Amino acid sequence: MIRVYHNQTVQGAILVDDIDDQLPNKTAHRLGSTANPDAYKRDGYANDPKQSCYVPRSRASNGFPLVAGYIDLSETQRVTLSAGKGKISKLVAAGLVTSVSFSASDLATPTLATAVLDVGVTDELTLTGTNFLSVAPDVTTVVITGTGAVTLTAAQIITDGGSVSATSIVIDPSSIPGVAVATSSVKVVANEQSTSTVVLT
Repeated sequence: MIRVYHNQTVQGAILVDDIDDQLPNKTAHRLGSTANPDAYKRDGYANDPKQSCYVPRSRASNGFPLVAGYIDLSETQRVTLSAGKGKISKLVAAGLVTSVSFSASDLATPTLATAVLDVGVTDELTLTGTNFLSVAPDVTTVVITGTGAVTLTAAQIITDGGSVSATSIVIDPSSIPGVAVATSSVKVVANEQSTSTVVLT
């Protein structure tokens, strides 16, 4: 799959109009062709142009206002051509969007198996599980509630000396000074999906 996301260097959504076989907003049937699943208003007909496709500026409508907006597209021939030498490639060259390839499995819901605070030894918080990494521009986030409540992005964790991988997150004690075993809980948010909350041990 290909994700095209807004670089937020301009205001408003960005039009991509050469991928009409993959528009995510394929909704209205062409008049007189409701029985034909391939005949949609977005294909255009007399006195009515093709339906447009826009990359939104942010994900505010989904509750993630700080995440750049994006569209996800299957790598059909038209989409591949657009990314190679069509509208998508030109928008990338102009610095207006970024295009990334990924597998559908990369969007799997994260799971959190354990959350261990190594009290008195390293004082690090180690989370183990699966699918912790987000596909850009989504941001992997650790949310700690209870004693020492704090929300940390993957970038903050790494900057403070921790690490983030698909199956493990290690948080340096400098990032979680007030967190305490048994009175704090943690969850991981990746690709706009949350793990279940786990009590620290």
